[in-house]
Amino acid sequence: MIPKLGIGGAEIQVLEFIKHLDRSRFTISLLTLTAGLKEMESEASQYLEAFEVVGFRRRRLPVSFVKMVAWLRRGRFDVLHCHLPLADLLGRPAGRLAGIPVIVTTEHGRNTWKPWYYLVAERMLNHITDLRICVSQDVLEIRRRREGTPPSKLVRIPNGVDAERFRRPGRDRAEVMKEQGWQPEDFLVVSVGRLEPEKNYPVLIQAVAGLTARHPRVRCLLVGDGGLKGELTAMVKSLGLDGVVRLAGRRDDIPEILGAADVFVLASSKEGLPVSLLEAMAAGKAVVVTAVGGMPEVIRTGENGIVVPPGDSAALGAAMERLIEDSGARAKMGNLASAEAARDFDIDRVAGDVGALYARIHASKRRQPEAG
Repeated sequence: MIPKLGIGGAEIQVLEFIKHLDRSRFTISLLTLTAGLKEMESEASQYLEAFEVVGFRRRRLPVSFVKMVAWLRRGRFDVLHCHLPLADLLGRPAGRLAGIPVIVTTEHGRNTWKPWYYLVAERMLNHITDLRICVSQDVLEIRRRREGTPPSKLVRIPNGVDAERFRRPGRDRAEVMKEQGWQPEDFLVVSVGRLEPEKNYPVLIQAVAGLTARHPRVRCLLVGDGGLKGELTAMVKSLGLDGVVRLAGRRDDIPEILGAADVFVLASSKEGLPVSLLEAMAAGKAVVVTAVGGMPEVIRTGENGIVVPPGDSAALGAAMERLIEDSGARAKMGNLASAEAARDFDIDRVAGDVGALYARIHASKRRQPEAG
């Protein structure tokens, strides 16, 4: 269960999980609160037993909730797995009322610091939640300390990525660069994520502006859409970066864009464990990230990338400059990142770990009446 399928790390992760969960052991159904991107829904449907859109409206919350409970009850499901805050908040009580024995959430990291009334709800919902899967240790510790979740109900399982898909892009670098009006020999910095405040794109744009005098061939491509598009476009123009920084909007060719990149950068002020980071690692790119969320748990400065303080455009620019000037370090970091993505964040492994938890918790629930 998820609010909707759309462009976002959690949504992409759910789609990949649906595709890679072992269908010889599990049948999978999907419940969304509202309609999402048709192409993602169509792709998911190929792997689903059933797919339902509730048509949720806040002003008709009781009607939507009753519809949700009825659909879950008819499905006779063994496990309900909720993703993102609204689905977590509504799905867990709906699942309990529908008689679903195992209720699980994945804590992706959005709304990491929740208002007091949400914390009250989370502490109450802990009693009907069997397990909260956290994508990073940082998220896990927040759920434990701030939300009072018992350690026995917390487990860290990172996001996963189809590494092979990002190792073999369908188009070469020259074609991607030509599409943007750039030359193959230009140095390309790529960032992928929603155009929202927590991604802190102004810091990245400022860092690029500081590099252009010494490195005039630097180019920056921001991939994603969101509420800050107008503000960021105006900032690029005001800094005289037209032709240097481009906002590419939502794209379906992320493997090709990452394949063309020289460096991948995330300047975020808040994160869980971004899927885009794992995709860049799988693509064999040296990465520069900020020390927030789960990113410093994955990236080690000088080994598989560089970690800088959040909100520091000078430090971000210095890290990028180091990689511009040292192609050997860039290649070494990218190669190690690629190997670690395939080893530690393979989506088949992640889906297998989650499936094993489903089976273990469900089996323990079936044994409980016998023990009593």
